[in-house]
Amino acid sequence: MQKDDATWLRTVYAVWACLAGFVFWKMLMFVGLKAGWLERYEAGYNVGSVVVAVLLGVLAIWLLVRDSARHEYFQASVSELRKVQWPDWEHTKKLTMIVCVVVAIFSVILTVFDMAWAKILKLLLA
Repeated sequence: MQKDDATWLRTVYAVWACLAGFVFWKMLMFVGLKAGWLERYEAGYNVGSVVVAVLLGVLAIWLLVRDSARHEYFQASVSELRKVQWPDWEHTKKLTMIVCVVVAIFSVILTVFDMAWAKILKLLLA
């Protein structure tokens, strides 16, 4: 594994910790609002919820990192992603247009079938 891969993995862990902390903070604010704690203990609850959210974010990342098998899996995933040959911009635009055309064709086919089945059922039920 390259040193750069370990750096990317640590960056992903840091982003995961921030995201987990943000989700925990929003959850605590929602619970505090619904329970009425936010209005009763406004300043203390705001500070407390931030502290608890940071601690829960750190706990989440610690639980993620401490499992060596999971850590090795993530390291292997990062090194495998380095081997991927990503398409260039022109190829991406071409494939996107193909997908859009196929989706449009299938939506027309499904619309026709839906209208046909609606008429058939209307005739059968009438």
